[in-house]
Amino acid sequence: MHEHLAGLSAGTVGRGEEWADLLGFVDSGAKHSTLAIVWGRRRIGKSYLLGQLAEGRGLYYEAIRGTASETLSDLGRVLGETVAAPGPLNLPDWETAIDTLMRLGKDKPFVVVLDEFPYLLEESPELASIIQRAFNPKGKLRNSTRCRLVLCGSAISVMSNLLAGTAPLRGRAGLDLRMSPFNYRDALGLYQTEDLLLATHMYSIIGGVAAYACDMVDNDLPKNRKDLDRWVAHRVLAPSAPLSREAEVLLSEDPTTAQARKPNLYHAVLAATALGHRTPARINDYAKISGPRLDPILTTLVGAQFIERLVDPTKNNRPMYFPGDSIIRFHYAVIRPNQLRVRTRAAASEFWLDADAIFRSKVVGPTFEGMARYWATHYATVPGLAEPGTHIGATTVSVDGKEYEMDLVAARDDGDSPSERTITALGEAKSGEEITFSHMNKLAKFRDALGDRAADATLVLFGTRFARSLVTRTKDRNDVELVDLERLYKGS
Repeated sequence: MHEHLAGLSAGTVGRGEEWADLLGFVDSGAKHSTLAIVWGRRRIGKSYLLGQLAEGRGLYYEAIRGTASETLSDLGRVLGETVAAPGPLNLPDWETAIDTLMRLGKDKPFVVVLDEFPYLLEESPELASIIQRAFNPKGKLRNSTRCRLVLCGSAISVMSNLLAGTAPLRGRAGLDLRMSPFNYRDALGLYQTEDLLLATHMYSIIGGVAAYACDMVDNDLPKNRKDLDRWVAHRVLAPSAPLSREAEVLLSEDPTTAQARKPNLYHAVLAATALGHRTPARINDYAKISGPRLDPILTTLVGAQFIERLVDPTKNNRPMYFPGDSIIRFHYAVIRPNQLRVRTRAAASEFWLDADAIFRSKVVGPTFEGMARYWATHYATVPGLAEPGTHIGATTVSVDGKEYEMDLVAARDDGDSPSERTITALGEAKSGEEITFSHMNKLAKFRDALGDRAADATLVLFGTRFARSLVTRTKDRNDVELVDLERLYKGS
């Protein structure tokens, strides 16, 4: 596997697991044709990875967005080049095309990648059924070739449904590979820095999307924290920067949001979540969209992964909503409300000097909270978090008649409903201030307010700076955990 990974770009750094899955699919030893589904949001390196997979062992085709005849003609051209034919091959319809592609594996395993598969379905919705017939377990075509067909796409709503319910391809695929942006730890390799605070700020802006750290910024990354201001103004805010419009482009590319009758409602809901309105009631108050109209919008945005739905593990039917990606949060919290101020590169630089408070409170803070929950879910070995089956999320708590948001809550899977679960940990994450006894005492007050089921909960404080006295005096406490950047990125 390491030979194949040598020399790959930043788009595939950290993709060893996915690469191994793809190689296992191709080299499975199956004597019949096999089908794989590869999907995930745009710009994360899917196409590059699949291009490498097909190189020297098959065909890679990136679909154009056009009529069925245009696409078949374009595929015929690529197919002719692949098999060294005198000219393009004639593919009059998709049945002929799939038959021809699968027969390429007659003598040995042959990779066929159809990238941007949702484009093909737009004009030829029958294509999924044609592939279903071709992969019939008892079908002659499937059993007479060793084609390794890979269908890839970025339209989450389309790709996630290919194998669902009564969809034609359900039960046909041997690999269903969902690729995600890099998590904050893996993203360090994209940012080319060991400065963990700089990395946290970078992750707050561009997340773990490979293209945002490479092609879309012309391979220009901030050299240090001081250089971050220059980089944000020129590479993210300036009107000439591709990232300044990326969030809106993403919405226009997904079929479910691109065809929305009232796109302004989707923008308003995304803005609400980016500005910290996390419950349906608060989103409604901000966007002025009633429940019956809001529910389908939230469902669509969650399905397309523009919004993340986080279930409160300690309360019944209390979901919270967060931006599904850093660039979404940054766009709707910083760029969109200030478009008039960033019409030129010079204006963008001037604006950014005044935007520090907005950036830290609306962007870095919520991102840091999400990183804390990710650490608790994937890396923590501390009491209250590491128990198998632990539910982790965020919640609210009422103290003295006032409701407070809690960045992290963990609950044991021991109740018939969330409201009956034992709370095992409570957490608060603060990225822009020194963590002191006041933070710990506040968390302890929340623990008391939650009553007996939280009596033994571990208090977990996440921060970039901690008061020395707090570190010293909690060192031997079994119910308090301090998680600094070093531990967040490299420890458990």
